[in-house]
Amino acid sequence: RKMKITESKTSFFFANPEVIQKDAQKILVLIHGNGAVRAGQWSRKLILNHSLDEGSQLPFIKMANAQGYGVIVTNGNQELQRMSPEDHASAVWEKLIPGSCCDHVIIIAHSYGGQVTMNLARCFPGDFLHRVKAVYLADSFHYGMTGIPLLDQRLCDISLNYVTSDCDLDTLIEFEDGIKCISSGTTRHEWTSW
Repeated sequence: RKMKITESKTSFFFANPEVIQKDAQKILVLIHGNGAVRAGQWSRKLILNHSLDEGSQLPFIKMANAQGYGVIVTNGNQELQRMSPEDHASAVWEKLIPGSCCDHVIIIAHSYGGQVTMNLARCFPGDFLHRVKAVYLADSFHYGMTGIPLLDQRLCDISLNYVTSDCDLDTLIEFEDGIKCISSGTTRHEWTSW
């Protein structure tokens, strides 16, 4: 369901009815990168040149719903002149997570979505310490951590960053800012979320 953000005239996001009603027990939050991508997209290039399955978030949404997750699809690039991707995600989080019965949140973020995720952690540290169970990053650009030692350790414990690499999928590449970086099985940025 499409929902407006109160702080903006045109910015919106999508969420299942059970998330909006704060009844979802488990929630998946999808955060795209910056640029031309919009809600439900990982890569416009893949959507145009390959398929919706490869470039969109639809397979993630379908799988999450089949496993009993409510889903939030952010739309942080919709209104950049009035609201940053970080402010957009914070407004969505503030509207849906506090006061909900959810105690199990998973975040998947591509590219600049990693920076948006770190900002969410800074703004909602209690949720990231207790509700967020995993953060999956796809070739994340998250310029440092939160600066809060306990929270940074928690993020290191629950996060994986699937990075570009010519190594086999899931091969350990390095640790960056304490977050385990593993091979996404591709050397192309736009394919790292697939």
